[in-house]
Amino acid sequence: MIRFFDKIGLVVYGKLFKNNYYEIQLFARVREFKDGLTFFEFKCNLDRFKSEHTPAFQLELTILNLYNHIWVYQTNDMDDDNS
Repeated sequence: MIRFFDKIGLVVYGKLFKNNYYEIQLFARVREFKDGLTFFEFKCNLDRFKSEHTPAFQLELTILNLYNHIWVYQTNDMDDDNS
């Protein structure tokens, strides 16, 4: 049964429009159950500061050592300082 968790996981990423991109990672195992157990962890972040990969919106959810992540971000050219 534990070996089943070695084989699952999904990563999808791509371009939404113009300079906006997305990244989704689902069912990634954080660590072995014998090393510890994360029952529940939730993180939600909205970053509006302009830098290399922001503005960005992130959702992270870990349940029973399985990590899930959704990230939508905008790329900005740091050499163009017209802001």
